[in-house]
Amino acid sequence: MPSSVESRNLDMDDSFGQNWTHPTGRSASSLRTLIVDNYDSYTFNLLQLFEEDQLKNVVVIRNDQFEWSQFEQEVLPYFDQIILSPGPGRPERAQDFGICTQILQTAHIPIFGVCLGHQGIGHIHGAKVTYGPEPVHGQIAKIHHDGTGLFAGIPQDFEAVRYHSLVIHEDSLPEDLISTAWCVSYPLIPSHRNNEVDTDTDIDSENMDTNATSNDLTGAKSIMGIQHATLPHHGVQFHPESICTKYGKQMMSNFFKISQEFYAHQNRPEFLDIPEYIRCYSVVPTSKLSSTCQVPKSVYQYNRKPSNPYSLLIHALDPAIFPDPELVFSSLFLTGPESKAASWWLDSARQPHPMSRFSFMGGIETRRWQHEGHERGQRETTTGAAQAVIQYSTLHQEINVRRFGNQDRTNMDLKRIRLNATNNHVPTTFWDWMSELMKDFGRDNVETTVVGPQGDIRPFGEVPFDFFAGMVGYLGYEMKRESLEGYHTPVEQQCSCEGHGDQVTDCICDCERYPDASFVLATQAVVFDHVEKRVYVLGVMNNNPDTQTSIGAPIGFPSYSTCNNWIQDVSESIQYIASRNCSGAGARRKSVLATSSLNKTEGHSTPYLLKQRHRRQSSAGLLSPFKVDVTEKDYLKAIQDSLDYIHEGESYELCLTTQFRAKIPQYLENDPHQGDPAFELYKILRKLNSAPFSAFLSMPTALDARHGPHEGDMVGKLIILSSSPERFLKIGQKPADERQDVVDQGDVSSRTVEMKPIKGTVAVAKGCFCKEDEGCGVDERDDDSSEHAHDDEDSDSARSSGPRDASERRQRGDRCAEARQREDRRRVDSLSKNIKERAENLMIVDLIRNDLAHVCSSKSVRVPYLMNVESYETVHQLVTTVRGELFDHVDNAQAVRACFPPGSMTGAPKLRSVQLLDSLEHHVKRGVYSGCLGYIGIPAVASESTGTKKKVRTAVDMAVVIRTAVLSVPPVANAKDLPEPVIADLSVGAGGALTILSDAKEEWREVLLKSRSVVPSVTSYLRQHAGLSS
Repeated sequence: MPSSVESRNLDMDDSFGQNWTHPTGRSASSLRTLIVDNYDSYTFNLLQLFEEDQLKNVVVIRNDQFEWSQFEQEVLPYFDQIILSPGPGRPERAQDFGICTQILQTAHIPIFGVCLGHQGIGHIHGAKVTYGPEPVHGQIAKIHHDGTGLFAGIPQDFEAVRYHSLVIHEDSLPEDLISTAWCVSYPLIPSHRNNEVDTDTDIDSENMDTNATSNDLTGAKSIMGIQHATLPHHGVQFHPESICTKYGKQMMSNFFKISQEFYAHQNRPEFLDIPEYIRCYSVVPTSKLSSTCQVPKSVYQYNRKPSNPYSLLIHALDPAIFPDPELVFSSLFLTGPESKAASWWLDSARQPHPMSRFSFMGGIETRRWQHEGHERGQRETTTGAAQAVIQYSTLHQEINVRRFGNQDRTNMDLKRIRLNATNNHVPTTFWDWMSELMKDFGRDNVETTVVGPQGDIRPFGEVPFDFFAGMVGYLGYEMKRESLEGYHTPVEQQCSCEGHGDQVTDCICDCERYPDASFVLATQAVVFDHVEKRVYVLGVMNNNPDTQTSIGAPIGFPSYSTCNNWIQDVSESIQYIASRNCSGAGARRKSVLATSSLNKTEGHSTPYLLKQRHRRQSSAGLLSPFKVDVTEKDYLKAIQDSLDYIHEGESYELCLTTQFRAKIPQYLENDPHQGDPAFELYKILRKLNSAPFSAFLSMPTALDARHGPHEGDMVGKLIILSSSPERFLKIGQKPADERQDVVDQGDVSSRTVEMKPIKGTVAVAKGCFCKEDEGCGVDERDDDSSEHAHDDEDSDSARSSGPRDASERRQRGDRCAEARQREDRRRVDSLSKNIKERAENLMIVDLIRNDLAHVCSSKSVRVPYLMNVESYETVHQLVTTVRGELFDHVDNAQAVRACFPPGSMTGAPKLRSVQLLDSLEHHVKRGVYSGCLGYIGIPAVASESTGTKKKVRTAVDMAVVIRTAVLSVPPVANAKDLPEPVIADLSVGAGGALTILSDAKEEWREVLLKSRSVVPSVTSYLRQHAGLSS
């Protein structure tokens, strides 16, 4: 990059800011636009307002990316117009507004200010920026305007979305500033917000406009648009780029016309192209960069490796074989307390559901079942692929890689990788390292062979899923430290542990016990298709084991024969399990596979859930095992502090959270085949709160990776038991509802990104909602018993009564069910219209559109479904779908990074909100909670031997980690010899989005409601084991 203006021979005088001019007749597409991002989460949505041919001349920079002197000399001269983005804070503060201040003071070229940029125009030119009548975030206003400038050709009273607490004070406008648009604000915050209200009551929609539009002409007037009398400076207070703002593209088109008219009277020669070095500065490349461009870290690029030593084998089982996935997982992959091998199950527990078609499972160890007669089966391990467990700490930038070469768990290679920003050969972040790791598989030449049930070769296009092995695990919330540009880890979160570095000593800090990221590099898997009722088994073959990989050792099966043998062993085991499953042999199995789980033919275990409505004799201590990190009083104070930040304009929305913690006993048995005791808890959770993104991950930690284990030792593990309903991000084929004339889904692009944010929650109606005169006969409302009328029928008195009494009870039960259904429909209707919930959802939708614009063509970002109500076992939720098409140069890991952490768990703007939440939550680590969980898959294509060459197929599917229990099991020597069970630490995170409309007490109740999606399963597990031990 040139270092000085002179080296580029600019031929420009010193009075550029006032006298720089352009020739008449410049087309809109040739205007060069600079967008200055004030670290807002909506800035990149502005790109959607441009025409396609205009984007090639757009560059986006941060407001602190340059010192002013460098910017003025090396960047500013090459642009015809500037857009100043929205952002948190105030225009008077340099840390909030950056170089925008100097731009407005010196650059007298066309400028379009949005929200904070609009306020900056007012401030720099002499107006006062003050508090508005009240903060409005995510609400829709009807805009009145003068029909000139930015508003030419736009109807009166059009709808626009507002995100602001501050406004330009109308009485302070100097003569040079003209008000061009305004709206009428009226009270949105209910006067009874701090009063006690019923737990199940939403904000009173009768006292508020449920359409969230400010059209009450008796309210206070607020300036929504200004322009300078003599300079081409124009601003709008609302957000023209929001998905719910009308005529945003028309406003951008009007701005281009303003610029064209401005330059029509100028005589200076134009500069035709933006220099390549300036394009390299762009936060997001809006046009293709040349190969000679030195791209900074903020610009993503994918460097494809020239060759690939891997291939993939998929075996489709007979359609008649479809056993219970829970039984297959516990029989083949679930490991025991002494095993260092990881196991995983991405379990689509909620059936049927449009996002629950496939389940994926696997593990480091695999067990094989062999037939021995008709009644018994023999269980043993089978040789599998070389795989690895990967864990990472952001505070120490240290990766622990444990590679398992075979089924002998003592045969494990441990490698520690320190990421070093000063070494060009080592990635600087875990995200970069993941990209390098996935490049080991290549981008488009992992050739795939598909074998049918009869051994025949099948077309690759017949495979309905896009996960072909890869990285399976989680990214914890603290990975924000490496994904958010501009974020700096506070000193309160630093770790002082000395157990890291080149001279490794034993370390017991939370960096080891709670890794910020943990994955299995899986090269074998079993797939269940719940729609077609098919099972697939797959393995990755390493055709060149000598090839160096990012983990320092080969992975995958060493040959076709070993891969095929493993697939055949697993396929036969699944067939055997299916036959035993269908034979009806045995009742409910033990917590693990064990030989006895398939051979037991009689006897019953304690039920999953004891309905305590009629059985209250369990220990009172077990009914309330959880303690909350903060008291209700402290949480309410944090809410008020959050609302103060929002009122000051520091954030539009903050997602405040806390954690519920409990001590959970791990009951061990003298059984060499015992599986993980936590799996019993997961089985309860997946039945009581089934969800499309349910998951069980058992990940051994690095605490004791350098030792043992010895016989009888319990291995330290972090176990994730999730019932998440929320998709974070999916990359794969274009969804079926958008496909047109596609004959073979193998021809469909695998570059479509989909995100499904959830904001807005209300409890499912449970219990009795009958009126007193309806004669239900049930006095209490019990959220744990929605079928209470039928519970009465189970009593001894009910069974001994006559047919007439039974008929009356059934009628009462029917009336009760009808009343409950009416109440549930009322709640759904209220949720869909609720002003606060819709505002929360809208803010995150606009944020996600902005995130996707970093890695997708801005023109491809779309919202096919806006604020639909989806229902689950315990809650109804407001869900939106956002999609986009990935740039070719962006790989899957980079796409996840650009959108992380999930906006639904931070608020907006994302960076400022995360910084505020650090202090509001007292720097307590969120850990796995609020992060994401799922897989980043390898790419695959059809084998050329089949005679067809299909497009690359790959996939990512990550869920937001909510409704999830995280269990930390400590390593314990001789655990089975201890007189008491080992105690593990369990945590459940819960929280909610706060806006200016939030009611503090209602928000606290929502936190408790969300925790109830997991907590009852834990208490049921404890009751069950209490009953077994008594």
